[in-house]
Amino acid sequence: MSDFVPKQRPMYETEDYPPNVSYAYRNQWVGFPDMEQVDCNQAFNSSVKNNWFPQTVPRIFPHQFKAASANCNEFIRDFGFLRYPKVSEEEENFPLAFIVLFYKDLDQVLFLLRAIYRPHNVYCLSVDTKSSVEFLDAVRSVSKCLPNVFVASKLESIVYAGFSRLMADINCMEDLLQHPIKWKYVVNLPGQQFPLRSNLELVKIFQLYNGANDVEGITGKRMMAMRFMWRHDYVTNNVTGDVRLVSSGIKNRPPPHGIDIVKGSAYGTFSRDFIDFVINHQIAKDFLEWCKTVLSPDEYFWATLHHSKVVNVPGGYTGVPDTKPWLSTYASWGGGGDPCATIRIRSVCIFSPEDLPLLINRKEMFANKFYITHHPAVLHCLDQLLYNVTFSGSTRDLKQYQDLPFALKTSLKL
Repeated sequence: MSDFVPKQRPMYETEDYPPNVSYAYRNQWVGFPDMEQVDCNQAFNSSVKNNWFPQTVPRIFPHQFKAASANCNEFIRDFGFLRYPKVSEEEENFPLAFIVLFYKDLDQVLFLLRAIYRPHNVYCLSVDTKSSVEFLDAVRSVSKCLPNVFVASKLESIVYAGFSRLMADINCMEDLLQHPIKWKYVVNLPGQQFPLRSNLELVKIFQLYNGANDVEGITGKRMMAMRFMWRHDYVTNNVTGDVRLVSSGIKNRPPPHGIDIVKGSAYGTFSRDFIDFVINHQIAKDFLEWCKTVLSPDEYFWATLHHSKVVNVPGGYTGVPDTKPWLSTYASWGGGGDPCATIRIRSVCIFSPEDLPLLINRKEMFANKFYITHHPAVLHCLDQLLYNVTFSGSTRDLKQYQDLPFALKTSLKL
């Protein structure tokens, strides 16, 4: 737990927040410095073309971040981690937690972290132990400069579609429950997501949720039942050492406590009370144990508990899972009818500037996926938009989040 022992908060030399929006731009704290001439207003136009924009950005590598973070005040100033104006009292009274899981592209991860960073929130970083020692050292070095950012006390060697992916989140959640910052909600993210909403907008939306979780729910034919009906075993390639899951051909035992399985996403928005239930309630513990032989258990664990009728789940939903909206994350899946301007990896669109007109009109709070090596101008322009909205203190179209079917009853109105 030593990673989140309270640290002295480094500040700018003047201990001031940016006095105006142009100050941050002059200091190259918004977007990628090498794209400062990009016209993002043009990028949000419906007729945007990818070839109008730079196709690459200079990369910053782990050893460079480690060297830069040797002086924390300079690191925070140079990389713009206090680029936003002072948070509102409303935000300060509603701290959020974020989990970021990653194994590569530290420059993209820190671009994401800077976008969501606020001094009163808390951030748990979970790094795949298969990452290089140099990479992990750089992550730890950077986290020591940010008093509310820590590396998870237990890290996992992530196997694709394996139990370790779920445990990476669970480990962070255990740490977060013990953290001195009493956060209200936690959002789990991969390093390749990016926010579509400002921190103030997130706070206002979560207040409307009123303790409810925002978790995807899928039943019926789309559940991919073979993943959990049959036990899956880990098999190691003797030549490469790679580990993968294969079906054992042995039928899995029924879920404990008569729980009905629901499929969903690995990512969601979870209330503090729900996480306390997940970590400490015996039914949740038993179900977690059962998930060890499931393929992609992170796509069943959260959704099943959230929609369970077996036990009173904090912030849960007992209606029909498939009919309610899910607003945590937007991804454009192949076969789902959603557009994608360029490529898909494992059926998921990798966004580019031509997707911006779509992205800025989505109701979801985050979008997945972005690659810093694939049309990075899309990240640059989303970061500009997020910064400008944040600095203005404005909020966009929040009435669409009122009266959501999964939100707990509340008299709160915008």
